[in-house]
Amino acid sequence: MARRDARRDRSPLERQRGRRRGRALAGESGLPKYVPDIALRSIEGHLTRTGTQVMAWYRLSAQAWSFRSDSQREVLIRQIAAQLGELQGRWLHLRVTTRPYPVHMWAESFDHNAMGRLPDVAGALGWDGFLEGEQRHLMGLSMSDKEVFLGIEVSGRGMLDRWVERAAPVLGKVAPAAVRAELAALATEVGHLDSLVAGSGLDAVPASADDIAWLMHRSCSLGLPAPRTLSVVPGGVTRWETEDLAAFTDGVEMYQEPYAPTVRVIGRLRTQTVSRNVAVLSVGLMEGLRIPEVDDPWMQHSDRLPFPVDWSARIYVRRPEEVAGELQRQMGKVRSQIRHYTHDHDLDPPMSLARQADRVLEVEDELTTGLTQLNTRLYGWWRIAVAGKDEAEAVSRAQQVLDVYRPKVQIEHPEAQYRFAREFIPGEPLASTAYRRRGSVTWAASAVPAATASVGDRRGIMIGETCTATRRPVAWDPWLAQEVRRASGLTAVVGGLGSGKSFLTGLIVYKTLRSGARWTVLDPSGPLAELTRLPELAPFSRHINLLRADPGILNPYRVVAEPRADHFADEEDPERAWRRERSLAAATRRRLVLDVLTGLLPYDVARLPHTRIVLLRAVREVGGATDRHPGQVIDALRRHAREGEEHAGVVADFLEERRELPQAALLFPDTSRDDPWHAERDYRLTVLTMQGMTLPRPGSPREEWTDGESLAVELLNLASWLTQRTIYDADRNLRKGVALDETHFLSQVPTGKVLIDRLARDSRKFNVRALFASQLAGDLLRVSGFASLVNAVFVGRTDDEEAQGEALRLLKVPTGVGYEQMLGTLSPRPRHDDRPDDTPRQFIFADGHGGVEKIRIDLEAPHLEHVREALDTNPDASRVTTRAVSGRTAAAVRAPDEPAPRGSAVAPHMLRPAPGRERDHVMLGDDLDDEFADVDDLLTVNRPTTGSTRGTVNELLDDEELDLLGDADGGGDDRHPTDDNGGGHSADQGQERVRAVGEARR
Repeated sequence: MARRDARRDRSPLERQRGRRRGRALAGESGLPKYVPDIALRSIEGHLTRTGTQVMAWYRLSAQAWSFRSDSQREVLIRQIAAQLGELQGRWLHLRVTTRPYPVHMWAESFDHNAMGRLPDVAGALGWDGFLEGEQRHLMGLSMSDKEVFLGIEVSGRGMLDRWVERAAPVLGKVAPAAVRAELAALATEVGHLDSLVAGSGLDAVPASADDIAWLMHRSCSLGLPAPRTLSVVPGGVTRWETEDLAAFTDGVEMYQEPYAPTVRVIGRLRTQTVSRNVAVLSVGLMEGLRIPEVDDPWMQHSDRLPFPVDWSARIYVRRPEEVAGELQRQMGKVRSQIRHYTHDHDLDPPMSLARQADRVLEVEDELTTGLTQLNTRLYGWWRIAVAGKDEAEAVSRAQQVLDVYRPKVQIEHPEAQYRFAREFIPGEPLASTAYRRRGSVTWAASAVPAATASVGDRRGIMIGETCTATRRPVAWDPWLAQEVRRASGLTAVVGGLGSGKSFLTGLIVYKTLRSGARWTVLDPSGPLAELTRLPELAPFSRHINLLRADPGILNPYRVVAEPRADHFADEEDPERAWRRERSLAAATRRRLVLDVLTGLLPYDVARLPHTRIVLLRAVREVGGATDRHPGQVIDALRRHAREGEEHAGVVADFLEERRELPQAALLFPDTSRDDPWHAERDYRLTVLTMQGMTLPRPGSPREEWTDGESLAVELLNLASWLTQRTIYDADRNLRKGVALDETHFLSQVPTGKVLIDRLARDSRKFNVRALFASQLAGDLLRVSGFASLVNAVFVGRTDDEEAQGEALRLLKVPTGVGYEQMLGTLSPRPRHDDRPDDTPRQFIFADGHGGVEKIRIDLEAPHLEHVREALDTNPDASRVTTRAVSGRTAAAVRAPDEPAPRGSAVAPHMLRPAPGRERDHVMLGDDLDDEFADVDDLLTVNRPTTGSTRGTVNELLDDEELDLLGDADGGGDDRHPTDDNGGGHSADQGQERVRAVGEARR
């Protein structure tokens, strides 16, 4: 009774629910079902699924095409064709799109890599301003990277496959073994494809989650501006369910007016609505292209256009049994047509039909021997998409595509633009079978879709941009080779006069200094000394004019650094390695002294065998310790002469004569002074110059050199050794750089070759980037082992045919295939243009890691305008007045060691010479014969005087008057240095000052 009462007390709704016990509740079945606007249904890893197909997506590596031989290019095409031939019976979807250059990622890497960067200077360009300026400049260039994706059909999906997928949760409980077997079979097939496309040729890797997201975004939003930053896929997410695909399709719509030549795409970009008109083109008839002998890969032609271009290709690789019957029918048609001409009408068949007959015979031979991977057949459809802000711009760009490909390739502009645009989305069906293209896998591989400009890295300084078919920024880290790739830091900068070697060197030095490197630069002509005057570098820089420096600064025994014991701590036997290196350093000093003293002698005397013998004996007697100097060698020769060696006295007389010359003081130190190269501060930049030095004409024989030119070469040799000394005085792990100009003269001196070889071999161990600038590559190639040790190479404009071939050898690119002429076309300039040539210079850049491209040096950013002006070496008479006006402010940006201009406000200690240093400067004249008598007489006056503070004589005894005497003796306007302010002196002023000096002497 109680139970019956309880049932009677329940409401009618409760009694109805009780009767429906066992049925499912409404729950999920009541929700609306989301159906994507695209055919794709899910993404898992690099697999995409539709209702009928599963495809695996891969990202293809960039392939270098420029500066490769035809044989290397043919190998690449054959490798790609062989991989495509392995995909018989599968559908492929090739997608080529672009991604804006990741400026923010480069900036983060560059900032992270800038270890030990310079402190900011008040009122000057700081690090944050420098980095921001670099980013803004890069963003303004609107350059992008080409990205190539390849989708490969894993398996077709029938009704049973779709039913199994839906029933997988239930089947997993009922028949788990069957489900695991099906998934394992799919994984095995995907693994086979992964290994197949990873080989040389395609060099493909499975697309990551970020890659798939970017591909879907660029496909669903076809033609819309690519965002510079795309939200990163959360870590660990590798699967997109059906509902997740709305992230790619929401907010984007495509519209097409009837018979319109474009499709309109509207979408959201951040908070703004953006619209673009997209024109889709299709590749039509194509004549026989000769790739690589004559033509470039036909898909690469679109890279030359100044706007982004997207590609979509649907390809089916046919099975041999599918091709055999069709080929037989085609052969029957051709034979029937030939028979119609020859038998029925007794006429010769047309040439086109004859070519088809020859091709039929080739195909018949292929069928007889069996279809191989390289002649497997395929057919496909290649579509091209270009976008514009409106329909007119899109149509105009489409016309530019047509112009790029004609006359060899016909590009069609089909109707039904909406359906053709949908083809670019992965998983979408083919819009139309119109414009089907048939060919072999070798023909398809000759498109080389991944061919692009690939040079440099993504963490170094920005030095320019490529200017070949593909335009992209070029970043280069000079220490990546030593720190990561365990390669040398040897770099060659080659080019003729005006090719931009100094400008390029200055750009590299400036930007790497900002990021923490230390540089020592030997620039004989002196334009790079302007870097030491830049406000942000001046407190950390010094400019030393070696021809006005302390006596003995080029003492051959001091320019070769003494090895430090701590540099050999990682050796198996540190003590033994250190002692051995000290012995080698002493031997190097002896050889250097021998070469220098031999170079000071007249050529007729130096080439005598006995001269070498007596010098060698004297040098050995003096030894190779660091406290020696060349004067002791002359003393040893005198002793040998007194012992009966007559020729030793002759050699000593000649050397003693040279010793009296003013510039010889650079070799013979004042023993009462300290080491002139002792650095009191940790300078980041040291620029050594030798303005006024007259070097021989490049390529002139040794016997034609004047005495002044011979001495100049020896001083340059010693200055180069002095430059490399800074490498061994600093910590071996610090990033250091050495830049040497006019190195073609070093290759003519035995010790110069030793220096180049030593810098090349020690660059990795001591973390050094060594820049060798020369007008001729052959001078560097003559140094034993240089070509094998060189890492990076910059080659500017070179006109001589022999020099062009040697430059290509240095670049390690093929010779005799037409690249020589390209070197003569670098940095082109119209013949009848009278304006100053301020265009950025072009170089062929080999980054040492396989990349070789033509690049254009870029220093056009607004924040680097002052650097560009400092590195401008073009003469301009209008600057004289400007410099005279701005000379009053030069002291604020002058390097600490740079002599102050006359009349400028300097510290009191800069006005007073240190005790014992009243004669700190020497001068290199134009001739070394008897006309130096007047200069020698003057130098006897240029000594400390007593009983006078500053009279008429002392007032004239400074650098300026010595330069004027060089003018009077040499008589050449182009051989003497100007003063540090850039101004010169008139001939009348020079004569007056010389007369004043004469009166002072009397």
